[in-house]
Amino acid sequence: MKGLTPNLTVEIRANSSEYKNVKVAAVKSRKGEAELLDHATNNLLRALKRDMQKKDGRVNYDKLRKDGYSERLLAKLEHA
Repeated sequence: MKGLTPNLTVEIRANSSEYKNVKVAAVKSRKGEAELLDHATNNLLRALKRDMQKKDGRVNYDKLRKDGYSERLLAKLEHA
């Protein structure tokens, strides 16, 4: 169909032989590898934080530093 942008999809539903409903929705873009890794990392950090809070009642950042976790990861963990 001319005039539509490439990121739109047109779905036409027909009742009998008439076109009554037309639905236009944006096509979902694919996530890049970096975005998927970032999302997975955030999920793992939230799970780690939740697990530590269940066991100890708090997140022990000193223990994580001693275990070799980076400051960058600990900063992300605070925001998770």
